Amino acid sequence: MIFDSLGASFIYGFLLRRGKISGIADIDIKMPIFFILGFGLEFGVLNLTDKYPIIMTYRAYIHFLDYLMLFIGLWYNRHNKYMRIIAIGIILNFIVIFANGGRMPVSVNSLKAAGIGYLVPELTKNIIPTHQAMTSSTKLKFLCDVLYLPKPYPLPKTFSVGDLFIATGIFLMVSNAMINASKRVKI
Repeated sequence: MIFDSLGASFIYGFLLRRGKISGIADIDIKMPIFFILGFGLEFGVLNLTDKYPIIMTYRAYIHFLDYLMLFIGLWYNRHNKYMRIIAIGIILNFIVIFANGGRMPVSVNSLKAAGIGYLVPELTKNIIPTHQAMTSSTKLKFLCDVLYLPKPYPLPKTFSVGDLFIATGIFLMVSNAMINASKRVKI
């Protein structure tokens, strides 16, 4: 949802509201290394599990470290009102992920409704290090990936309430930075 949110903020902030892309450079993000490390760990877990099966054994610990990096980054940026919205989403995702053994539960029905039912076999085989199929024993189902965007949306997907907060925070931060940059008076 991060890329969807960035795309939407570009369309809204730049194309519709005539903001300036250069405004993105004015976003004050302190200690971005923690966000880079957090996303890097997530990317590594998702893309290196086939090559290094031991990742599946330690996935919950790696995922916890990933979230620890994000929480540290959020702490350094607590002054930013948009980061606070993002933080709500990250906290909600963290709660549901670790209440369910370190992976985000995904509704099989939502996957099918989104038109991406082809992902169900991998999910039910329990081979995805960051996600698992939602079952009757899943805790906090309302925080799981139960929401969905079906076609004609170009990138059909399932997502959680936490993802929605994260996407909203990113959208507001980026689009407002572009819009505010266009309002500055040059002397």
